[in-house]
Amino acid sequence: MSHRLAVVFAVALTVIIGACSSPPVASFDPAGPCVADGSSPGAYPELEALVPKIYQGVAPATLDSGRTCPGPNLGSLASAGVTEIHFGGGTWTFGAERAAVLAVFQGTSLTTGALADFYANSARDASRTTILSESSPTIVGRPGRRLDTQTGERLQTVVVWPSNTVGRVDVVITNDLPEARIQDALAAFGSN
Repeated sequence: MSHRLAVVFAVALTVIIGACSSPPVASFDPAGPCVADGSSPGAYPELEALVPKIYQGVAPATLDSGRTCPGPNLGSLASAGVTEIHFGGGTWTFGAERAAVLAVFQGTSLTTGALADFYANSARDASRTTILSESSPTIVGRPGRRLDTQTGERLQTVVVWPSNTVGRVDVVITNDLPEARIQDALAAFGSN
């Protein structure tokens, strides 16, 4: 997710697999001022610790954390008052282009609505992506937002809902997974 999640951020619904294989940014210093986007395993261990350890009976293929700094990768989040975002996430792959990212995002002024709008705006701006549906499910008793899209033959789902900590949002992003696996991913978070 390094520039991986920044890419998942920027083209969240169209390049989930490619996003998870990008190399880390060499100048990324998680302890320094936020002047460069990036991620690496262990950058923000407190956020990585919030990512489910097991999904579909296995640990994530990758687990890392990072941040997105002020600049174009924040997209509509900047308009919502978000100036910097930190994240931790795991990626599970299931062959072909089937995959899931389970992630935790944190930032001052970050809300479920702002992050859901970011993903919806990204989908609307993607020339080959069609929005199939937008809904407002309840997840662990909290109001969430869900976006289902299609890009070519691929079906993508993004579900966001508030964590039990203000300024933190839990996220599930899937590519070509059936509904039962999407529900399993949501359940993997428990009451985070």
